Amino acid sequence: MASRIVLECEGGQILISDISKQLAAGGKFNFTEKGRFKPKGFDESIKLYEVSWEE
Repeated sequence: MASRIVLECEGGQILISDISKQLAAGGKFNFTEKGRFKPKGFDESIKLYEVSWEE
């Protein structure tokens, strides 16, 4: 699943699944919903979120 999500990223972008977002809840991260995505080889679509970050 992770390799399929990575293929959807643009340069410098971090995308995560809804499950990863739930695991990171309570941390100092900001998320922007990017819509649904149906990875090749999987039956269901998932919600993708972009992680906002600064160096």
